[in-house]
Amino acid sequence: MMQLEELYQEIKSCKSCNLWQCATQAVLGEGPQDAKIMIIGEAPGREEDKAGKPFVGRAGKLLRNTISSNLIKVYITNVIKHRPPNNRKPKKDEIEACSKFLLEEIKIVKPKVIIALGSTASKFLTGEEKINVAFEKEYKFMGAKVIVDYHPAAVLRNPRLYDKFKKKINEAYSNL
Repeated sequence: MMQLEELYQEIKSCKSCNLWQCATQAVLGEGPQDAKIMIIGEAPGREEDKAGKPFVGRAGKLLRNTISSNLIKVYITNVIKHRPPNNRKPKKDEIEACSKFLLEEIKIVKPKVIIALGSTASKFLTGEEKINVAFEKEYKFMGAKVIVDYHPAAVLRNPRLYDKFKKKINEAYSNL
């Protein structure tokens, strides 16, 4: 079975879509290979593109502060591994080209719970078009329970969502 380091080498050399041309570098997943929880976002932003790590910008700080009080191992990644221009939503063909890497990450890590942050991750994992519908249902993906949550960037734009955001994060931990 492939290990994360091997997968990361494949991601770094990927040219399956055009996103690699406008990105500084691929943004790899981060966390232990035996993590119990996997958090999946949409795509790298500007700060992530610079650092090569997921969730290091303002939204990432909110996410990391929200999960920091829990001592359970977490693996953080994105559906897309290169930053889309101007932080636009990833296109369908970009998601299709990159999804093989996410599927391999899930296969390697084998999380018990996956937290899908935002509509792109939610749609990929649940097939549900509307995040508000997916928010209320229960899903499984590759053996893991899927919990749909708001993307922390949405919470920054609308702080009234924070209590629901935090409640969903806590729900993930209580499902272990």
